[in-house]
Amino acid sequence: MVPPVTLQQIADKAGVSRMTVSRALRNSPKVTKATAARIQALAISLGYKPDPLIQRLTSHLAQIHRRSDGQVIAWINPWNESVPWRGQMPFYSMYLGAAARAQKLGFRLEEFRLRQPGMTGKKLSRILYQRGIECLILAPIPKGGGHLTMDWDKFSAVAIGYSMIFPRMHRVGSHHQHAAREAIRQLYRRGYRRIGLLLTRDVNARHNNSWLEAMAYYHFRSPKKNRVKPLIQAEFSIKGIPRWLKEERPDSILTHDRRIREILTRAGYRNPEDIGLVFSDLDCAESTMAGIDQRYDLIGETATDMVIGQHHRNEKGVPPFPHTVMIEGHWVDGNIPRRRGSENPA
Repeated sequence: MVPPVTLQQIADKAGVSRMTVSRALRNSPKVTKATAARIQALAISLGYKPDPLIQRLTSHLAQIHRRSDGQVIAWINPWNESVPWRGQMPFYSMYLGAAARAQKLGFRLEEFRLRQPGMTGKKLSRILYQRGIECLILAPIPKGGGHLTMDWDKFSAVAIGYSMIFPRMHRVGSHHQHAAREAIRQLYRRGYRRIGLLLTRDVNARHNNSWLEAMAYYHFRSPKKNRVKPLIQAEFSIKGIPRWLKEERPDSILTHDRRIREILTRAGYRNPEDIGLVFSDLDCAESTMAGIDQRYDLIGETATDMVIGQHHRNEKGVPPFPHTVMIEGHWVDGNIPRRRGSENPA
């Protein structure tokens, strides 16, 4: 059996110290990019393979030597300062999940508001760097299509959701395509056929168009008599919904907004007797409603795991090939009754 290649052997071949090799393989900023690339190429040519047990021990020792208050992970909050985001169920659940996971791993999550007076991405970069904070979790942007300019080379970062489109970072979010298809399938099994979709534009953007695309595919496969034109509003408003209900005659609605229940009642519809409601973004506490529990807490936990992993590997900056991790939600029955109809899934 051929003995494993050691750091000292690589160092001897490269004409550098063992510490320099170690730093180069961890992409340490203490080694120039050119030197790191040369040493990494040499290590590959020699057949070097890192020992995962040693890596784990190194990470463990690093945690032991951290400050008593733990190493900070910055939660970058892009919400307007006047918005009480902690009352927003999806975002706060993500934050709590990320904070709990960080504490378990010896870190501490701390919120930084991007939209406070006088704050810019560049200024926030300086503040974080001066405090020695290298790990960032980028919270979802309220409206889709967001951009954020920071000194990315100084940080390991993970975005939550699909609302930030530039730069393209590693991200974790809901598997909306799976969720939408599962919601449609569950409705179909219960006998619903004229399934309508009601979303706002910003939510559709944050969902990466997945619910709209899944619904379009369902209607493409459905007979013409079962097709319902989706209603995508600029902002959620009563205006237009009663007319849409009358014209499209949905027997069920997929939506994100809880206010639709009151609108149905005012328009003379009973829920769930006349129209079944399914919500796209339930949380675990909403078991009386029907829809998809998106496991927002798990999304936050996974974001923490991802950014800490990058930190341990000393991976910083905008990745050349961003990774996306999608968390599958699960169906919650709630109060959706079964109707007569096919039991075959859509």
